Amino acid sequence: MARAYTAELRERVLLACERGGLSRASVAVLFGVGESTLYRWRQAWRTEGRREAKPHAGGSTPRLGKAELDKLGELVAESNDRTLAEYAAGLFERAGVKASGPTVCRALKKLGLPRKKGAARRGAGPAGCRGGASRLAGRAGQGRAAAPRFPR
Repeated sequence: MARAYTAELRERVLLACERGGLSRASVAVLFGVGESTLYRWRQAWRTEGRREAKPHAGGSTPRLGKAELDKLGELVAESNDRTLAEYAAGLFERAGVKASGPTVCRALKKLGLPRKKGAARRGAGPAGCRGGASRLAGRAGQGRAAAPRFPR
C-alpha cells in the first residue's frame, strides 16, 4: 500500500492550482500525484474549506470484549495445549461469540498469553535450530550424497 501524502505536499499542490496557469494534469505530473487525487483535494477545499486530510476513523470495534477475553483466559488456564480452532470453539460454547483463529490469536496476544505450546514440544534439536534440525541430527555421518537422487 502506498504511503499517505504529506500535508506540506497537499498544501503546495493546492496553492499551485489556485495560482492558475497550469492545467490540472500538468500540476499532477509536476508534483507526482494522481489527477483524481488532485481533483478530490480541490473538491474538499471548495465544498468543506478543508485543506488537510481527514483524521483516521479508528477502524472496526474488536469482536471480543472484556467478558469474552476473561472467558478465553479461563480456557487457557484450564488447558493451555489447545489449538486456536479449539479455543474458538470453546469460546463459542462459553460466551456465544464466534471468533476465527486469527481473532483468537490477537486476543491471546492482547492477554499476554503465548500462542505456541511449551518448549518441551518444540523438538529436541540443537539450541537455536528449528524444525528439521533434530531429524537431520539422527543421520550423523551421512553426507548429502547419501540422500536418494532422482533423475531430472
